[in-house]
Amino acid sequence: MQTLGKRAALDFVSDHRELFDRNAADNPFASSEWMLHFIDQIALDDWTFTVLEHDAGGVSLMPLYSEPGARFRRSALANYYASLYSPIISSAQNRRGAIAELVRELGSVRPRCAAVNLAPLDREAADTAMLADAFSTQGWLVKKYFCFGNWYLPCAGLSFADYMDGRPSRLRNTWQRKSRRFLEGHGARLEIVCDPAAVETAMDAFDRVYAKSWKQPEPYPRFVRRWAEICARKGWLRLGVAWIDDVPIAAQIWFTLNRRANIFKLAYDEAYSSLSAGTVLTAHMIRESLERDGVTEIDYLTGDDDYKRSWMTHRRERIGLLASNMRTPRGLAMGLVEWAGDVRRRLIQRRRNGVTVNG
Repeated sequence: MQTLGKRAALDFVSDHRELFDRNAADNPFASSEWMLHFIDQIALDDWTFTVLEHDAGGVSLMPLYSEPGARFRRSALANYYASLYSPIISSAQNRRGAIAELVRELGSVRPRCAAVNLAPLDREAADTAMLADAFSTQGWLVKKYFCFGNWYLPCAGLSFADYMDGRPSRLRNTWQRKSRRFLEGHGARLEIVCDPAAVETAMDAFDRVYAKSWKQPEPYPRFVRRWAEICARKGWLRLGVAWIDDVPIAAQIWFTLNRRANIFKLAYDEAYSSLSAGTVLTAHMIRESLERDGVTEIDYLTGDDDYKRSWMTHRRERIGLLASNMRTPRGLAMGLVEWAGDVRRRLIQRRRNGVTVNG
């Protein structure tokens, strides 16, 4: 195990780029570029990073962090910007064994770790199940909790025409009607920016739209812009903007790698809501993803917003694991609180079901 400061954590990820990138095939938020950007932009100088290492049969890592005043707690190296956390970064063939060793190592650290919160995780992933089993086997109390739904579209070989034919009639009719109206307007145009040289201007447009949308201000103003710049340099960026003359009225930041299109940020100017520019732009970007990029999946990342189910076809869930170390006084207290809360919720649900049945 290594305990690192912020600068050392950045160096560690840089030194293990190949390992992180190998594990990013199914999760872009496990890539070295994302990890470096996240630590650089989000982490505070007084965060402590814990890197659990296991190298039997291949290198395996579990990146965690803790904040001052709560050194007994460790958390996944993720927040609301990352829609998926990979709990193990590994080249090991025996992932179950590697996970068990990493959890065993976590239980032996000093000062002792009382609780670990890992989220968001793929509910159906084998790693998630093996992680929960490893904690339980080693005496930790594990609580699973819901984080959010994730809407996505499997689309290998799918044409745009067939895709739109499969959309709900209300969406399809709105897109057809609003597209004609938008594109017939004076000075109306759609663009998708990929070129690093054009990112600054495109992000200025995105920020103008974002400021006039329903969205709350970003808590880390440089985070999204810097990520767009990184994606452009890597060839991943797809930054769509809908314009009326020189006024941007809708904008979306997508990034595409490993033949997966990730819809990261979107906004539209509410003053132009009657044009449905967001709908027109979304369809345009999906067309480009299918026909130009040939993606196998389009992912809306975080949230169960109603509009997402109209564009996507499948839903999966992201969950969290809260593990309390019952061999520590703090962990025991936290575990008992969680256990008592679960018992109370079950009793309340039983009473409600009883009222429903008997009523």
